[in-house]
Amino acid sequence: MSNPPPIQFEVRSADWLSFDEAQHRIFTEADRLPTEFIDVQDCLGRALAEPLRATATLPPWDNSAMDGYAVMADDITGASPSTPVVLTVTGVLRAGDISGGPIEPGQAVRIMTGAPVPPSADSVVRVEDTDAEATPGSVRVLRDRDRGRHIRPAGADMNVGDVVLPAGQVVTPGTVAALSALGLTSVPAVRRPSVAILTTGDELRTPEQYDDVRMGAGVPDSNGPMLAAAVTHASGIPIRLESARDDEHDLHERIENAAEADVLVTVGGASMGEADLVKRVLDDLGFEQSFWRVRMRPGSPFGFGWLPRPGGRQPVFGLPGNPSSAFVTFELFVRPFLLLLAGHNNVLRRTVRCVSGEPLRGPGDRTCFLRVGLDSASQPPRVTLVGPQGSGLVRTLSAASGLAVLPDGVSEITEGEPVDVMLIDDAPASVPFRSP
Repeated sequence: MSNPPPIQFEVRSADWLSFDEAQHRIFTEADRLPTEFIDVQDCLGRALAEPLRATATLPPWDNSAMDGYAVMADDITGASPSTPVVLTVTGVLRAGDISGGPIEPGQAVRIMTGAPVPPSADSVVRVEDTDAEATPGSVRVLRDRDRGRHIRPAGADMNVGDVVLPAGQVVTPGTVAALSALGLTSVPAVRRPSVAILTTGDELRTPEQYDDVRMGAGVPDSNGPMLAAAVTHASGIPIRLESARDDEHDLHERIENAAEADVLVTVGGASMGEADLVKRVLDDLGFEQSFWRVRMRPGSPFGFGWLPRPGGRQPVFGLPGNPSSAFVTFELFVRPFLLLLAGHNNVLRRTVRCVSGEPLRGPGDRTCFLRVGLDSASQPPRVTLVGPQGSGLVRTLSAASGLAVLPDGVSEITEGEPVDVMLIDDAPASVPFRSP
């Protein structure tokens, strides 16, 4: 059996950007994608491409917030169980009815929640404060606490011309209610970015090849499925490219197959001293590197740049191959970039101030992100490591609800000290729900 050709190693200069500078360079390159119109029922998670204004006044008329009687406040002043006020009932109004004419002093209208209030009425007396049984055709008001209350004015929700939903608003179930109130069946949304994901390495195995993993002849390709799920959750459309072998021709073919994607994410072959075939193939295709290497842990061998493509440039993210490094760099760099492309206003994860439940240690010379769990039974939430922090480990990714941030220059946060935690997916605290 012939020996394989020797691997040619290459060493390239590193930029070693700070974490903040790396984010700034990437985010300033994000240009929003075009607009498309989609059905309201299909737009959850999408960002609105333009502000949406009200074309009707809502509610369209003053309406009742209670079941009761529409009255004039002056008529019921001083009403009490011992000195009730008796009013003549002139009609009944239900939601959907037309209010008709005004009431006169000494009169009342039986009214249901949501029904239009007669023009001259300025109060709705709740039904519990009345007695309609004593005299037919009339009502006794037993309290005056509802004077001037329980009327929802026309336009309390929106008036014609109001911006109800701004551009960049992410559609949630509550947003769908507002869209329906605007009378819309389709909305202008920013197109979702397509993201080609290329994992690399002869050692990678799919679930169908898991016998190799059991025999120690390969490792699971956990990065591909993980990043596809992360892209979907970041308002993107994942395109899974078949994992590439450590072969220039195979890599070239896979990368060329990704030419139509809005973004290319490569995984692996990014560390100093590796046989960086990915970088070599990208260079052959005209790759323009923005930077390589960030002062962070995990994930320092991260790079960003551009490939020339027909009609423009394709942003390329080079993620490290270790799963935790790939996960963290996607969260911090790729995810916000995709959300910017998709038109979102808020692209960064929520950060909360917590307290450390144990010593948290980092290298001190770079920004460190530790996988932690949160116990919100204490306030502020108490955080602890979810396990070993090696970048090649995957179990901690499923257990973590946040990334504790040790800034550049901080080597340790002692137990009881405050620590900022970037929530992953705004996950719930790692304590079980207990019913009352």
